Amino acid sequence: MPRHHRPGGALAFVVAGSVLITLGVAAPASAENYPTWDQVLAAQQDEAKTQAEISTIEGALAKLQSDADTLGREAQRKGEQYNAAREDLAAATITATDLKAQRANAQRRAADSSRRAGQLMAQLAHTGGGSVTLGLLLRADPKNLLESLGTVSKLSEQATAIYRQAAQDTNQAKAMGDQANIAEGKRAELAVAAKKARDVAQSAADAALTKVADQRAAADTMYAQLATLKGTTVAVEAGYEAGLTAAKEQAAQPPPPPTPPVSPNPPPAAPNSSAVATAIAFASAQLGKPYQFAGSGPDSWDCSGLTKAAYAAAGVYIGAHFVSSQYYTMAGAGRLVPLAEMVPGDLIFYADGGYPGSFYHVAMYVGGDQMIEAPREGIPVRIVNVRYYDALPYAGRPTP
Repeated sequence: MPRHHRPGGALAFVVAGSVLITLGVAAPASAENYPTWDQVLAAQQDEAKTQAEISTIEGALAKLQSDADTLGREAQRKGEQYNAAREDLAAATITATDLKAQRANAQRRAADSSRRAGQLMAQLAHTGGGSVTLGLLLRADPKNLLESLGTVSKLSEQATAIYRQAAQDTNQAKAMGDQANIAEGKRAELAVAAKKARDVAQSAADAALTKVADQRAAADTMYAQLATLKGTTVAVEAGYEAGLTAAKEQAAQPPPPPTPPVSPNPPPAAPNSSAVATAIAFASAQLGKPYQFAGSGPDSWDCSGLTKAAYAAAGVYIGAHFVSSQYYTMAGAGRLVPLAEMVPGDLIFYADGGYPGSFYHVAMYVGGDQMIEAPREGIPVRIVNVRYYDALPYAGRPTP
């Protein structure tokens, strides 16, 4: 499979929306050590200084992109941790609810068997004197003595069975109550953990969005500065910088990760073309919608929310709404394929260092060396060239 560059990320938005910024517009207050307009105007007086200033601005733009990538990946990691915590809470809630229902049923059975035992007690007490055997014998016609003794025996057997059932139901109700209480305690703990994970993820997302907004403003200013120095326009400079970034990333792009020596056996069959077409069509219909951590549509998405919903539209379950669940669902079903063998519809997984355990992103391969993804804060759902940085050596094939 050929190499592909890592796309331009946050700065890619500047191209379409840029307008020429007139001289005298100051850089944003948060623009760190970016070049000023005074420096640009001074550099225009000397060609050597002009070239030096251009290099400075291009270096500052490259740093903007690097900072955006770093912040974006950190926000993705925190979002993945929240998604996992949320799924754990959902599973614990289901367990607690089920155990509460079982406890209620057990309590109803215990109450019913206790009621029956009470009725039998009343029936026996009605004989008077507390001795059912004596009462029956005193009142019995000698001709019916054997029949009376048989009745005593049957009542005794019935009493034993009813009391045994009442004790068993009572014990079961208590056991189910204990289990339900434990499950509810666990659910409460996970609810606290999920809220904490959400707060951390939201903080990371907010920080990334704030930084992206600052960077866009700074980038717009620097594109205007480049346009002034070169005698072009903001749109031309933004496009040029995007191409320059792509070229640099192409040169730095790692090759596809090597396939481990042990491949899935047997290898997955060719995917269901109808399901794949449905999933890709669904994902493509989301192009341009914003990224939102934990987003599951219909107006915003995160990476695993998009892939899950896309295949759900085709009636295919690919795992829960977090990356590691989808990867291990594919692995458990024997549906991993080497990246070199992936076909449209397969899922590409990303983790720190390219190893399972620290997942943070998933995308869907759409063919033509491209993939569709909900990337990160500040960048909407898009189609980009496949990138191999942090990619796992296996893709997932959702359909058999």
